[in-house]
Amino acid sequence: MVETMAIRKRRRVVQPAKPASLTEQVYDTLRTQILTCVIRPGQELNEAEVAERFDISKTPAREALAALRQEGLVRSFPRRGYQVTPITFADMDELFDVRTILEAGAAELACTKLTAEQIDHLNSLADATYNQGEQLSLATFIRSNREFHLAIVEATGNGRLVQLLTHQIDALERFFYLGAQLRDVNNETTVSHHQIVETLARGDQAAAREIMIRHNEQTRQGLFQALATGRGYDLINL
Repeated sequence: MVETMAIRKRRRVVQPAKPASLTEQVYDTLRTQILTCVIRPGQELNEAEVAERFDISKTPAREALAALRQEGLVRSFPRRGYQVTPITFADMDELFDVRTILEAGAAELACTKLTAEQIDHLNSLADATYNQGEQLSLATFIRSNREFHLAIVEATGNGRLVQLLTHQIDALERFFYLGAQLRDVNNETTVSHHQIVETLARGDQAAAREIMIRHNEQTRQGLFQALATGRGYDLINL
């Protein structure tokens, strides 16, 4: 009898996952399409159009657009609606400057704290690859790249640093999608990420800082070249 009651109690504790609200569904769809440039930089949006597109009322459409605005993916204009935030070289440059400063410091702190299990996890994430033109494959690759960099900063145990770097990585995600679509970065990323893990595992703080600076600069330059000379040039607002 006691065992039966315990089982019932466990069953009551385990609740099915709560379905995503209309606002969350619209937000997730719009966010993905903005990041992958299906909805292009500079494109205008408004509540009525979004509501009609998803066959919903204006309230969840307004809430989804407000969430995207808070994230910096759209900006609002009085009596006009919303516009997908344009992509500029200056903005990308500033974001990389901040990210490099944060990640270099994070690598320096993390390399003396990483466990063998965390090192193995980083090596696993470093193996991620994708097929150009396959959206699901690309999304999985971008997610693994994000997890790789956040795993390093999380190893520092500094919650404020994690929060700051998460924001920077999110802000750069649209650039990563564009760059990976315009050129094959599989080998470049895999080699660089494994070199980072190898350096972190040695516990050399100066080397950890240096290799993270070098990695970010390599990524920055690759993105600049791909966007400036490839078919993504028309997506940049100079």
